[in-house]
Amino acid sequence: MATHRRTFRRSLVTAFVAAVGAVVLVPQVGEAAPRPTLDQVKAEVAALQAQAEVSQEKLNEAQFAMAAGQRTLAQINARVARSQAAVDAAQRQVGQLASAAYRSGGIDQTLQLLMADNPTQFLDQASTLDGVSRHQGDVMRQVAVAKQRLGQDKLAASQELAQLTTLRNTAAAAYADVQSRERAAQALYDQLSAAQRAELAREAAAQRAREAAAARAERASYVARSSRSQVRGGGGGTGGHYNGSIGSRVVAFALAQVGDSYVYGASGPSSWDCSGLTMRAYASVGISLPHSAAAQFGSGRHISPSSLQPGDLVFYYSPIHHVGIYIGGGRIVHAANPSVGVETTSLYSMPFSGAVRPY
Repeated sequence: MATHRRTFRRSLVTAFVAAVGAVVLVPQVGEAAPRPTLDQVKAEVAALQAQAEVSQEKLNEAQFAMAAGQRTLAQINARVARSQAAVDAAQRQVGQLASAAYRSGGIDQTLQLLMADNPTQFLDQASTLDGVSRHQGDVMRQVAVAKQRLGQDKLAASQELAQLTTLRNTAAAAYADVQSRERAAQALYDQLSAAQRAELAREAAAQRAREAAAARAERASYVARSSRSQVRGGGGGTGGHYNGSIGSRVVAFALAQVGDSYVYGASGPSSWDCSGLTMRAYASVGISLPHSAAAQFGSGRHISPSSLQPGDLVFYYSPIHHVGIYIGGGRIVHAANPSVGVETTSLYSMPFSGAVRPY
């Protein structure tokens, strides 16, 4: 329990990461800086946490795209190696033809053309192949095609590398933005008086107690709804139990994390960001999701609000940068922000953007 409290306090401090700039009041010369009020702190923290989450999700999305890009680059580089090997093999055959031609009286015009560095010119003048044997013509075509493929593969590798560089720059900028907001929040927290900090601690303790009670109630309600639905034969509507128990297992995993802290970029076991929680909840049932709300939005069938089942992913804001898990009864569980952590709330407590069933 002491470890959990320390974790929560760290997350509470992190919660103030983004707020200092807009709240700090500039004193007149010779005057002490006035302390921000708790209401000022809370308002600025809420705004800055939202901005930090946007940046964190940009970072998550860039990292996901970078991983895919690195796999693509590896495949392209393998093609480059194969194309280079084909060019080398074909050119060895050309060398053998040239050597044979020299021994028989010199290199003819066609071989001279072939050994040039411009295969396109060679193909354009393919009529000159009439002066050599069919075998020689086949070898020359092989060289030209191999060189063309090698050039295309090298161009693709260059383009993929440039895209990866852009993604790395995006990720670095997003990471720097999150870190900047965390430092600013810490600076704001440092301005609070001992009494203000004590009041925040009392509020945090009360909120933890409320969340624990809410989580117990949500789990009991979910079990009751599931049991009733199974008695009726399952399925149906916003309160039903999804067949195959995948959705119920996802919900059970997520509800078990209620009260855990929110940490940007975290994916467990005791701290989470929004897409980290949903990713691990689905990993618990053997379904792989990317650590990105926007990428998760493309990871399954899109579901209308009237067809929601427990376990479905629900998405918020535009562009999408927040995700939770529908638990039935018009409620969701999600990793909210550093001030709150993992909680349950209503489906429409944030601007709703859509829902996805990843199986």
